[in-house]
Amino acid sequence: MKKVPFNLGWERAVGGSQPFWIGNTNPKTPVNLPDDFIINMPRTPDAAGGASTGFFPGERATYTKNFDVPEDWSGKSVLLDIDGAYMSAEVTLNGEALGVHPYGYTPWQLDLDNSIIHGEPNELEIVTRCVQPNSRWYSGGGLYREVNLWVGAACHIRPWDIFVTTPEVTANRAVVRVSATLTNVSKTEAQGNFTVTVCGQTASKPATVPASGTLDVELDIELLNPKLWSAEEPNLHEMTAVLKTDMGEDSMSLQIGIRKIEIDAKNGMRVNGKQVKLLGGCIHHDNTLLGAAAFPRAEERKIELLKTEGYNAVRCAHNPPSAALLNACDRIGMYVMDETFDCWRVGKNDQDYHLYFEDWWRRDTAAMVRRDRNHPSVFCWSVGNELAETGGMCGGHELTKMQADYVRELDPSRPVTVAIHSMIKSKREKDKPARMPFKRPDTSGDQAERMKQMMADPNMFEKVMEGITTNNMGNGFIDGVDVWAELSGASAAAVDIVGYNYFYNRYALDREQYPNRVICGTETHSFTTYDYYNAMMENPNVIGDFVWTAYDNLGEAGAGRVLRDFGDMSTGMLGAWPWLSCYQGDLDLDGNRRPQSYYRKIMWGKDSGIHLFTQHPKNTGKKGSGLGWQWNDVSKSWTWSKEYEGKDIDVEAYADCDEVEFILNGESMGRAKIERLTARFTLPYRFGTLKAVAWKDSVAVAETELTTAGAPARIELTADRSVISADGMDLCYVTARLADANDVTVPADDIELTAEVSGGVLAGFGSGNPCTDENYGTGKRRVWNGLALIVLRAPEKSGSIALKVSASGLPDAELTVECK
Repeated sequence: MKKVPFNLGWERAVGGSQPFWIGNTNPKTPVNLPDDFIINMPRTPDAAGGASTGFFPGERATYTKNFDVPEDWSGKSVLLDIDGAYMSAEVTLNGEALGVHPYGYTPWQLDLDNSIIHGEPNELEIVTRCVQPNSRWYSGGGLYREVNLWVGAACHIRPWDIFVTTPEVTANRAVVRVSATLTNVSKTEAQGNFTVTVCGQTASKPATVPASGTLDVELDIELLNPKLWSAEEPNLHEMTAVLKTDMGEDSMSLQIGIRKIEIDAKNGMRVNGKQVKLLGGCIHHDNTLLGAAAFPRAEERKIELLKTEGYNAVRCAHNPPSAALLNACDRIGMYVMDETFDCWRVGKNDQDYHLYFEDWWRRDTAAMVRRDRNHPSVFCWSVGNELAETGGMCGGHELTKMQADYVRELDPSRPVTVAIHSMIKSKREKDKPARMPFKRPDTSGDQAERMKQMMADPNMFEKVMEGITTNNMGNGFIDGVDVWAELSGASAAAVDIVGYNYFYNRYALDREQYPNRVICGTETHSFTTYDYYNAMMENPNVIGDFVWTAYDNLGEAGAGRVLRDFGDMSTGMLGAWPWLSCYQGDLDLDGNRRPQSYYRKIMWGKDSGIHLFTQHPKNTGKKGSGLGWQWNDVSKSWTWSKEYEGKDIDVEAYADCDEVEFILNGESMGRAKIERLTARFTLPYRFGTLKAVAWKDSVAVAETELTTAGAPARIELTADRSVISADGMDLCYVTARLADANDVTVPADDIELTAEVSGGVLAGFGSGNPCTDENYGTGKRRVWNGLALIVLRAPEKSGSIALKVSASGLPDAELTVECK
């Protein structure tokens, strides 16, 4: 079948439903897909989803598209392909109800043959419902991924009905196996041939497809000296499958990768015979200032940035990604853990997927695997994240095995995992409470007196935070009994790779206890990344480390914030209004590197330089804390107000060396030893230039510096590309930077920019600020650390996009992007 783009020319109406005899009277707005209708809605402190969803609201949206069907489609088969609709979607074509789809993250294909009208206008209506609270993070809403049609002959190859594997791979030879199901929707038998071509090699066999039936076929093609796929060398090859029958010709083209992945506890993970450790990060599905809208360029840029910063793997947390993201991972080279669910039978929110799981998990699992199994980037399937049921409650052990076995039926070529946390639970039995693998707080005695004693201890906050962090990590033991192993054992045995969330302190122990168990650190803390990474490297049975998170995301707001007193903890794990994002990522909301990104790249051995950061002078000598996902609140700035001149300031530098020398305005202030890749130092703050020099074996091996910025003098605009495609889908990312007269970035947070666009669409305008009361969609944004980000959407015809950015007291900045 051939794909027909179907993303442009829609109308959207936001608002509740009307009585059926009235119809939809909500105002309609022209839109193009992908479209997240939630992102530009006002955020409020009382939003139903709260901090979990970034204080965004929920709503209902109806999408309508009127389209003509060419006469030459008569007699052909037409599929509607919705890559993602959030959520509880309902499709109607020409008044005919075609179906519903509760889950907002899995793709959905519908047969339009019985409802489409040839030679006349057709009306397609898709209703989406985002009823909060339904998510632990920002979900977005609407037709936020691509929508396409597939058109083929009456006897055809459907997009998910072709499966390519490479059962034999060496440097000199490979076998490409193509398994396909051929579909005949006509009432007469179809006869012909099925032919596959890869790298100039062709294989063919006769095909007789029964009337209103299907035929399974399989072909092997031998290739000599093939170029293999890996994250380091992502070689792709075009594969074409052609079905020629007496009913016409149908074809499919795929980009495939030829690779061999082997995983075991003794040797870890090998790709094409070479050992690989997964330097991974967890990512949610949103594209920050664009909301959940999965533009191909947005997904591509995300992966490009992560690859540049040293990542070779991502975990799609905690749902299947867009097809566009997987296409980018194939091209750029990024291993992917593809995941189904964040909840099973036990819900985590009132309106989440647990309401539909029992009836839908097989269909949603099949949709993910069948769509994604031809992507060479996908190395593993995950059946879920942090499910309480994996401890045995609600039939969880049986359910883990059932899901893993079903995935293997759909794709026997890849391993299956499940991510297990300490917060699992056993089934409650008579006279026995449910067991959990961590101690509950002692609530006996006089609580008032206990609280009084706690508050009298000047170190109590630090002690409490240490206790929370220890409990969050845990080790699964209670009074010498390995409760976690007892509860999780059956679920762990059901999968090929056991995902450990925040459990590096079990890696070595479980290597001895379970010598055949393959482990992956499916979530790890940023603040103790050094320990997680070294534990992975020391244990060959641990194939990877996926930090939470690689890229900042909307929602889970404030989970990565730095805490300094009990007041900062008043809202629990998440932050209070107006926190916007989780603030846990190596990259901020705009894709700018945060301090931990520099640290991690050095730790991975991919950066031999040195990077210098300072803490705000108001916090000198004060120790920050957090829940494990935080990083020290430092920045690449030597610009502080005059009131701090002469006062002490804490600085830190990251490098793989012996010691670091700190030089202020040409004067050496001293040296600090490197511990765990970090040198810390305290010195008086003075305007000018602070330099850090890395010394190794008495030789200066790297240096960097920070310079005090003056007053803002101009706005600098830098586009990621000067020419984009005039297809109505492509994007251009433009960074706005405040610079002083000497071109030093001015790290201001209070200067508002205004953007004006002609010839294209202002698709997004934001900053990296994780805690702001600003709304998207206003055409305005305050800079954060002197930076902001603008996204321009291409027109549908050739031309140019003109961007003008202004701020009070500064000259306007202008930029032009060509669209061809």
